[in-house]
Amino acid sequence: MLILLFTLLEEEQQDLVKKIYKDYHAFFMNISRNITGSQTMAEDAVSEAYLRIIKNIKKISDLPCHDLRPFCVVIVKNCSMDILRKNERYVYGAEEQLQLESTGQSEPEQEMLNSEEKLAVSKLLSVLSDEEKEFVSLKYAYGMKYKEIAVIFDISEETVRKRNQRIIDKLRKSYMEDKDGSGF
Repeated sequence: MLILLFTLLEEEQQDLVKKIYKDYHAFFMNISRNITGSQTMAEDAVSEAYLRIIKNIKKISDLPCHDLRPFCVVIVKNCSMDILRKNERYVYGAEEQLQLESTGQSEPEQEMLNSEEKLAVSKLLSVLSDEEKEFVSLKYAYGMKYKEIAVIFDISEETVRKRNQRIIDKLRKSYMEDKDGSGF
């Protein structure tokens, strides 16, 4: 299906799809693998993302160059979440997430420490709204720049910087409160 749709595109649209593939495919796979936790599901999600990219190529070709990557990242992220939901592996809580993650061949003590760290981070992140969690994920897990995040959220770059600082302050405050109450 992907090849069929690709052949229906005009030459410059085909060139844009080839450029997106060449420049961002590994990045898309990494994002999708981090979301789905599976190479196979990541491949399915990225393939679906390319279908959506091809279907929306006219809109994408009108985007400024610096908006191209963030726009496509949102598509990849949405496709990855759709694949998770279809496979009924979408995880809402930290406990379930820890159960789905594979355990390595490390020592039991190290596994326990890793689990405790993950629970502490999950507890800390629980004070954030879904939008704030998405922001943190884009900024720190995927290493996106403020400019790219601004495009995704359709806000100014300065607003992104301020939001980032507010989120950090909120996490710091929550951490200090829990630390003083010996929650961590």
